[in-house]
Amino acid sequence: MNCNLSALELRTISLLDTTLSISELAKKNSVTKGYISRTTASLTNKGFVEISKRGITKKVALSGNLHASRLKSLLQRRSYMPLAELLQGSGLQILAVLSSGSADFTRLKDESEVSEATLWRWIKKFKEHAMILSRNDEYELPHDLGDIREFLEYYCSYFAVSTLKEISPSGNFIAAKGFEFLFTLEGEILHENVRQSGLNAISEKIPLMLTENHYFYSSRTLSREEIAVHAIVINPHSKRNLTYVMLYILMEKLDRDLFLKIAKRYRMEDIAVSVLKLLNTWEKPEEPYMPDPEYVKEKLKEYKIQWQE
Repeated sequence: MNCNLSALELRTISLLDTTLSISELAKKNSVTKGYISRTTASLTNKGFVEISKRGITKKVALSGNLHASRLKSLLQRRSYMPLAELLQGSGLQILAVLSSGSADFTRLKDESEVSEATLWRWIKKFKEHAMILSRNDEYELPHDLGDIREFLEYYCSYFAVSTLKEISPSGNFIAAKGFEFLFTLEGEILHENVRQSGLNAISEKIPLMLTENHYFYSSRTLSREEIAVHAIVINPHSKRNLTYVMLYILMEKLDRDLFLKIAKRYRMEDIAVSVLKLLNTWEKPEEPYMPDPEYVKEKLKEYKIQWQE
């Protein structure tokens, strides 16, 4: 599924206060019926509209999906903003990355999959309309754009579930971060945009008793810190998962600050903090889901991983 939206698609959504025919939409948009037919077909594929037929007349209505209703409301509430321009194409991909938290320029470029020159142009445009803030060398969405963030989160989740159905109907969706997403699957999968992650990737360094099939839909190479966070996201309160994450952190000497930053974007910061606290103090944690420090030490000895107390 192509996640991008065109200016015409956005204008079409803004017009759907009631059900309209293809002819009516073409007239209101000043385009041909053939052009609007292709546009509504694309919007149907993205879950924004539903098309019905009454005789020979095709009728178009807003779908009941949450991302469709949120976008329609957003276009009405913020009619003073040129959203048909700001939410289209690469701009949407950039905002989708920021919907899950702040990111520096390099990470924003990698995850949005746009060129450096394109990213600079969009950052300039977003700043002109107060849609992006820069702080401590990172970019983020302003707090007063909660409605835009909400739409993006719903749309990214819809994209993830729809794409997962296409590449593997038996896959189980876990979480979306922008237009990338994490999922599990019984068995292996080969796909150009699917990467091993979580315990699946950790098992290449630390042999596991049970195989895990954790995957991430993305075209980029994942950092080791992101792989560790994914193992937590898939089962946040699993003592087994957290134990292997700790072993992986020590074995691979992960960047702990980056580990925390990525965990925050997945809303797993509290658990990541607890993991690092145990590794720093080796004191018995208060959280019932955390493994016992002595058990972690036993596993470290088993895998001949060095650590310091």
